[in-house]
Amino acid sequence: MSARTSWGILKSVVILLILSNCNPAVEDDQPARTRVQYRAKVQPEASTLEMIKRVKAAATAIDAQEARYILNQKKVDFFEQQLDEMEVGADRNLVLYDYGIELLRAGYTEKAIEVFTNFHDFFTDKIFLDKQKTLTEFKTQLGVSYLRMAEQQNCLENHNNESCIIPISEKAQHINTEGSTKAIEYLEACLEVNPFDYEIQYLLNIAYMTLGGYPDQVPEEFLIPESYFETNGFSKFPDVAMDLGVDVNEMSGGICLDDFNGDGLLDIMVSSWGFEDQIRYYENDTQGGFTDKTAETGLVGVTGGLNLKHADFNNDGFLDFIILRGAWLEDQGKIPNSLIRNNGDGTFTDVTIAAGIYSERPTQTAIWADFNLDGWVDIFIANESTDKGANTCELFVNQKDGTFSEIGKASGLTETGFFKGVDVGDLNNDGYPDLYLSNFSGKNLLYLNRGVENGISFQLASDSAGVADPLESFSTWIFDYNNDGLDDIFVSGYSNAEKSPANIFMANIRNPYDPRLEDHRPRLYRNNGDGTFTNIAKESGIGEPLTTMGCNYGDLDNDGFLDFYAATGDPSFLSIVPNKMYRNQGGETFEDVTFGGGFGHIQKGHAVGFGDLDMDGDQDIYAVMGGAYEGDNFQNVLFENPIGNQNSWINIRLEGSTSNRSAIGAKIIATVTEEGNTRKIYHTVGSGASFGGNSLLAELGLGKAEQIDQLEVIWPNASRSVSTFTSVDINRVIKIKEGEGDIIPMELSPVTFQKMDHQHH
Repeated sequence: MSARTSWGILKSVVILLILSNCNPAVEDDQPARTRVQYRAKVQPEASTLEMIKRVKAAATAIDAQEARYILNQKKVDFFEQQLDEMEVGADRNLVLYDYGIELLRAGYTEKAIEVFTNFHDFFTDKIFLDKQKTLTEFKTQLGVSYLRMAEQQNCLENHNNESCIIPISEKAQHINTEGSTKAIEYLEACLEVNPFDYEIQYLLNIAYMTLGGYPDQVPEEFLIPESYFETNGFSKFPDVAMDLGVDVNEMSGGICLDDFNGDGLLDIMVSSWGFEDQIRYYENDTQGGFTDKTAETGLVGVTGGLNLKHADFNNDGFLDFIILRGAWLEDQGKIPNSLIRNNGDGTFTDVTIAAGIYSERPTQTAIWADFNLDGWVDIFIANESTDKGANTCELFVNQKDGTFSEIGKASGLTETGFFKGVDVGDLNNDGYPDLYLSNFSGKNLLYLNRGVENGISFQLASDSAGVADPLESFSTWIFDYNNDGLDDIFVSGYSNAEKSPANIFMANIRNPYDPRLEDHRPRLYRNNGDGTFTNIAKESGIGEPLTTMGCNYGDLDNDGFLDFYAATGDPSFLSIVPNKMYRNQGGETFEDVTFGGGFGHIQKGHAVGFGDLDMDGDQDIYAVMGGAYEGDNFQNVLFENPIGNQNSWINIRLEGSTSNRSAIGAKIIATVTEEGNTRKIYHTVGSGASFGGNSLLAELGLGKAEQIDQLEVIWPNASRSVSTFTSVDINRVIKIKEGEGDIIPMELSPVTFQKMDHQHH
C-alpha cells in the first residue's frame, strides 16, 4: 500500500469494528512551535491597521474543513468537539482517525502516535477482510509520526547547523534515538508487506542515517546507493543562520534579500504563510550580524504570506514589497494581498487600498516590471483558478502618483490556470519584458509584450514556441544560463496525488530512465533566437526529477555562469527529500554539487534568495524552510559562501532616472578577458525566480578577469539608452546612475559574520 493511501479505503473495515478507551484530550502535549509575540515600539498606521483587520476577518471566515493544508489547530478543535458528542462506535472511529491525522499536522505528534497505536493494537488481534492492508496503513502513520517526533526532539529542540542535511553527519545524528528507532520498526514492517513502496524505502534510509546506521544497517534491497551522495570535491557552505539569529522557526514563506534602509548592505525580510505568523525584518548591523527590527517597523500585526516580492514602486529610493496570500485555498482563498510602502525612516505602511491594488484572489506569485517602459514599475499577479472558481490574472499599471490601474484583460492577459510561478524576461530582445507563467493544471504560457503603440498589449505565443511542458509545473525563472545574450527559461515539475516527492526520488534512483517520471522532470528551454525554444535539460545534466517549490539562481563560484538552488518537497510529512544545488559548468552542463556543498536539506524548502550579505564579493544563500501544516515548522537556513571571492567579482547598484529607480529589467553586459580569451557575461536586474527574492544589487562573477574591459548597461526605458564604461576596476562595490558618465565607488567594506552573544527571537 502506498504511504499516501487515504483513510477512506479503510472505512468499510472500521465500520464493522469498535475501538474504545481513546481519550482525545491534548492538554499535556504542546505543539513544537511557539509563535513570537512582538510588542510594537512603533504603532502601525491607520491604513496598516485596516488591512490587518481585513486579513484577519478573511482568515476567520475560512471554513477549516474545506480548506486544504491550513488551520490544523481549528480542525483539531472541531474533531475534539465531535468526539465529545459521539457515542463509542464505528462512526466515532472514523472521526477519531481523522483527528489523529490533524493532531500530527498541528504538531501534537505524541498524541497522534497514541491514536494510531490504539488503532493498530486494537485491530491486530481481530479477524477481518483486508486486515494486512489496514494494519499497514496504521504502521505507515506510526512510522511517519515517530520520524516527525524524532525531528522535533532532535533537529528542532537540539538544533545545530547540520541538522536535517543529508547524508546526515555525525554532528547531526540524533541524541534522542527513540523516534527513529520506533520509525524503523514500523517502516520495515511496512516493507515486509510491500517491498516496492518507494516512499517507505526512502524514509527507512533517512531514519537509519539519523542513528548512524546508514549504509551498513539498511537492508541492501532498500538502500540508496552511497554513490548518489558523491561530493565531487565541492567546498562545503556552512549554515550560519543560527549563529546570526536569523533562523526563523516557522512554516513555509517568502524572502526578500535587499537594502531596505539605504545603507548599501543587504537586509532580510521574511514571511511565513500562517495567518498569525508575523512578518519579520532583520536589518544588517554593518558589523557582521543582523538586528531584529520588526517591532520598530510599524508592521507588528502584519501576518501571513507564502511569498514576497520587492521593488521601489514609487521611485523614492526605498524598496517596497508585496505580500501574496490565499494560495492553494481555492474558493476559501479570498485573503487580500498587501502592498507595503517603505517610508524611508525604518518604518513601513500598508498602502494596498489607497494604491488601488486591493484583491482577494488566491495567489502565491507575482512579478514587478516596467511593462510599458515609462520609468515606473508595474506589477503582474498570477492568480489560481480551479473548478471552484475562475480567478483572472491581474496587471496593475503604475499611475506615477502612488496608485495603480488594473488592465489585465484589456492588455490581452485573458487565460486562467492554477498558476504557481511567473517571471519576466526580454525573450526577443525588443526591450519590452515578456511574461512566462507556470501552470499546475495545464500548459505553461508565454505572453509576448507587443509594446505600447496601442496601450500595453500582450500576445499569447503559439505552441510552436515549445515551452508548454511540464503540465504540472511549479517554480520558474528566466535567465541567460549560457551567456549568449538570449534569455532562457527554467521551469520545474512537481509532485501529484499519484507520485509524491519521495516516490519520485526513489523511482529515479532505481531507474533514472523511467518514462513515467517525465512529467516531473524540469525543463531548461534554450532560447533559439527565432521565437522558439529547445529543452536541453537532460543533455545539460539536470534531468533528475525535481519537486521544486522555492528556488533561485546565482553564481556560487563567481565564474560568470549562473548556478541554481531548487528547494523541494510538498505538504506531506513523507516528503522530506533533499533540496538540490546545481553548478553551471561554462554554460554547457550543470554539475550536482548538493552533497559536497552541504545543501541537501530535507526539510520543506520554500523561498530562496541569493545575495552578498557580508559584502565580501560572493553570494550567500538564504532559504525559508518549513511546510504547509501548522506543525511542520523548521528553522530557516543561511549558507555562507566560502569560495566565491576566490574569483574576481563586482557588485553594481544601478539607479534609474528615466528608467525605474531600482533599474529592474536593466541588462548589464561585462566584457572580460581570461587567459587571452574574451567573453561576455550577461546579467538582468531583478529578484530572480518566481518563489524567491534575490537582491536587486547586480552581483557579477568575473572568473579570472583582472578588469572589465567594457561594461555596458542597457537601461529599461523607451529609448533603451546605454551607459558604457571601459577598463573598469573589479573586486569592489559601485553605483551607476543613469545619465551620469562616472562610476561612483560605494565605500562598503567586507564584514565577517559574527555569532550572536545575546538572546534572539
